[in-house]
Amino acid sequence: MRPILACVLLLVFAGSIFFVSGQERQQEKKGAAQTSDAKSMSDQIEVRSDRFSGVTTVRLKPQVILDKPEHQITLEIETKLGEKKDYDWQKDEVKATASFESQSTGPVSYGDRELHFMIDSKSLNLGKTNIRVDPYADRSNKLKPGFKIRESFLSTIGRSGLEQFGKASRIEMRLGPIELIFSQPVNALLREYSDLVLAQHKTAKERKP
Repeated sequence: MRPILACVLLLVFAGSIFFVSGQERQQEKKGAAQTSDAKSMSDQIEVRSDRFSGVTTVRLKPQVILDKPEHQITLEIETKLGEKKDYDWQKDEVKATASFESQSTGPVSYGDRELHFMIDSKSLNLGKTNIRVDPYADRSNKLKPGFKIRESFLSTIGRSGLEQFGKASRIEMRLGPIELIFSQPVNALLREYSDLVLAQHKTAKERKP
């Protein structure tokens, strides 16, 4: 009986070791994947500082927010921090410039051209935008394969907007009749970008005399 009992205990002990080892490997893989994802997200945000002017530029690289065979829209955001202000009340201002690029296979109707966001069921209206057609897109090789029209427009996002994006779990956008929902990876990037801009702005404001 004793030899049999010893064999059983040995098998149980060995199984426990393999189980724990397997769990550790899974945790390592999970941790590596999370690190990779975080790095990938951070790679989409650029921070450049000019030591001569003291201005810091935070840029979110172009992100696809609408992806259809006939129509694609990308979003890029840039914020300059630490610029000289004429008045003290301006030091609390944060203005991020959101650049949108639309490429389509044919003409697109933008309706009233009003740009609206719904962020976690709270509205953010950025007003009417001026959409410009690029007449030289084809000559300058700015069109992606299959697309014929390139259009662009800008909008400004203030502090309150950035604070909303910084907490957003669901972002919806409407431009005239066009409605879309941001993907979770884009949501995560916007949260990271907004938090980074607000943190950098606080640092820049404290640094200025």
